[in-house]
Amino acid sequence: MHPLFLLILLTAFNSIARADSGVVRASAIDGSWRITAFSEPTPLRVGLADLTVLVQNAEDDEPILNATVSLLLKHENPDRPSILIEATHENATNQMLYSSLIDLPASGQWSVEVAVMRGEELGRLSFVAQVADPLPMVYELWFWFILPILALVLIMINQWLQRRHGQKQVQ
Repeated sequence: MHPLFLLILLTAFNSIARADSGVVRASAIDGSWRITAFSEPTPLRVGLADLTVLVQNAEDDEPILNATVSLLLKHENPDRPSILIEATHENATNQMLYSSLIDLPASGQWSVEVAVMRGEELGRLSFVAQVADPLPMVYELWFWFILPILALVLIMINQWLQRRHGQKQVQ
């Protein structure tokens, strides 16, 4: 396969590829746990967002896989309702992580509180996330606008190569 073709494919589908957990938003040790929160996309925008939590033993960094992880999101505007959601392994691509998909309804500053419980043990992590306005629809659909143009360019290159090859055989 031609390297230029591979480069075009990688560039075109770059926005479709998703990482395991996103960008680290906050990390802290609370009690015997190290709690790390990730988010994706970057920057956070109105719409679907992935909030992921990694819970580790603070002494040896071993992942804790049998905890209950909850996230509470509060908007800076008190008139907006809070969002309470549980993060689970089922939503995560990496089974060492607890993940939740959240539909963020408004832009602005959101305070996020992560609560981790296992038995009687409780750990907390808090951070503030800035949520931007959604991108215009054209940014999400750019590939479909470019696809016909790309097809025409490839046809033109094919025709040019065929003519060039035909001229070499005549000479």
